[in-house]
Amino acid sequence: MIAKIHSGQGFAGLVDYANDNKNKKADIIASEGVDLTSNKSITASFSLQAKSRPSLKNFVGHISLSFAPEDAPKLSNRLMADIAKQYLQRMGIVNTQYIISRHHDKPHPHVHIVYNRVNNDGNAISGDQNFRKSSRITQELTLEYGLAFGKGKKKVNRDRLKGRDAIKYRIHDAINEALKDCRSMEALRAALDTRGIGMSIIHNTDGKVKGVVFSCESLSFAGYQIDRTMTCAKLRQRMDIAQEIAGNTAISTSDDQAEQQGFAFDRKHSDTPMEENVSRGTAASESLCGTDTAGGNVSAGNGIGAAVAELIIQPHIAPTNGGGSGSGNDRGWNDEDKDKEKKQNPYRRRR
Repeated sequence: MIAKIHSGQGFAGLVDYANDNKNKKADIIASEGVDLTSNKSITASFSLQAKSRPSLKNFVGHISLSFAPEDAPKLSNRLMADIAKQYLQRMGIVNTQYIISRHHDKPHPHVHIVYNRVNNDGNAISGDQNFRKSSRITQELTLEYGLAFGKGKKKVNRDRLKGRDAIKYRIHDAINEALKDCRSMEALRAALDTRGIGMSIIHNTDGKVKGVVFSCESLSFAGYQIDRTMTCAKLRQRMDIAQEIAGNTAISTSDDQAEQQGFAFDRKHSDTPMEENVSRGTAASESLCGTDTAGGNVSAGNGIGAAVAELIIQPHIAPTNGGGSGSGNDRGWNDEDKDKEKKQNPYRRRR
């Protein structure tokens, strides 16, 4: 189960999208405090209450809840409505207007919740944009209702991906493949280069490593945008572990050969040192590295300004999350029609 949270300033376009019977095969499975006669009457109900708090700029709330395809047989309209209501209650979205609309245009079951961020008493709802809280709640509900957890990026159908998503997964798969044989950041950079993917180590003004950026077909992504395991520190950690395992295997083989030849010796055991000390610090710094010894003097290239800026101001968490790992769109069944989202703002009325 994945929850995606948004806020905006206009109900009309969002209501038209959520209750689109023609294109989305939508069904309103639950509602509170609105006139369901038509999309216009729903919008009017929301707008009238929102006026009681004119100081609240983003008075429109929108949450999509998506479920794994394997849960489809058990997810009746009533059960999905119950889960959605439980989610709203635990998020503190209570005493306000809402509609819960189920869409049938995708293989995975999903609902869109449109709610008023101005409650029935004219007060602004707070805490409803807390993504960490949402992640915890979706995990709780996934367990309580016996729903399926996501299986990660391996289950994503690559053939259905387009644009940025297709490039991002191409980079993801190339990194995982290259890591099988790479034991340093420089080796990884060279391996990715043969696959048409650029890798740049980004440094602070004091020369310390800030992070890593991957580029392909004029698009660039900070490591954490590809996957949480592909930050600079995590990549080096994975290579260090692989190198240590390989070293232990070599030692074991050497010992066996020596024993077969009749040699006796004492092997002093010591932990294999890391190539470098990885700075861990706070949770927000997990995507950064402390020093740059394994990666050599790899400088940032041109055309990656946006990714570098994103890396520098990267959030502690992304504004999307879900049950299982809270890692955003890692499962291939969340309700993100990204190509359409780029072309239109769902909070504007369609003409």
